[in-house]
Amino acid sequence: MKLKTLVLAAIAAFAFGAGINAGPAEAAVGCFACHDRCDTNFDACLAAGTPYATCVSRANLCHRSCGCPIP
Repeated sequence: MKLKTLVLAAIAAFAFGAGINAGPAEAAVGCFACHDRCDTNFDACLAAGTPYATCVSRANLCHRSCGCPIP
């Protein structure tokens, strides 16, 4: 009986730990994807002949809207 309780507690602890570790990793992937989109839009902005200052301003707003630390 004690072994069964111990095994269940160990499984619960493992599942809880795996859940905590998965959250930040998924958020980081979303942040990188968002920042990559901003960088791609910045390059396209420059390629379209838009002034550099305008492209930088748009890129800064885009990065801030990601809600993540700017890399």
